[in-house]
Amino acid sequence: MPARTNQKKDVSIEYAHIYTNNKIGDEEKLSLEILGNLQKELDSKNLSATLLILIDDYSFPDPTFDYGALIAWWTGKGFKPDLVLRESQLIPLCDEVISKLRDNKIKEQLVDYIKSKKYPCSLFIAAWYLLRLGHLKHDSFSEDLYAKRLINILPESFKPFEDKALEIMAASEFSGAEKLVEYSFIHGRLVA
Repeated sequence: MPARTNQKKDVSIEYAHIYTNNKIGDEEKLSLEILGNLQKELDSKNLSATLLILIDDYSFPDPTFDYGALIAWWTGKGFKPDLVLRESQLIPLCDEVISKLRDNKIKEQLVDYIKSKKYPCSLFIAAWYLLRLGHLKHDSFSEDLYAKRLINILPESFKPFEDKALEIMAASEFSGAEKLVEYSFIHGRLVA
């Protein structure tokens, strides 16, 4: 029997990034409006897509967070995620990204930051994006979810962290992958 070849999806869409110490709010509702319009556009072009959610259980961990209720809410709105991943699951990939950095200044900054504080958001983002593009592998992330490009529906307040993540990607052996990342920012969120 011939080996199965996995073909990348056209687009990987992250349509929610929620912290475990938060609840579903206006941002999530707005992201669904954006996602609905985006899906219509992709369908009209006959493009395949995956729907992903990243839950930050690392920055503000809350062991009482109800993952099932969150998934049920999105599913009930007609946007069942293909995968929900916890940010803490990306820690090994963050280390892998650091090992693949070509820019020693950025590498030293990240290592020093991790030693003095913890893993920075920008490093998690870079690892998440490289995973979705198929440059990194994770047991919880099927190769069927890899995509040719990424679209992220995120609060505008995330932009500085996103910019730094793209800088990390550009400084790695995967340079050029950062050009495959697009955004649809949700406006008006106050920085927490």
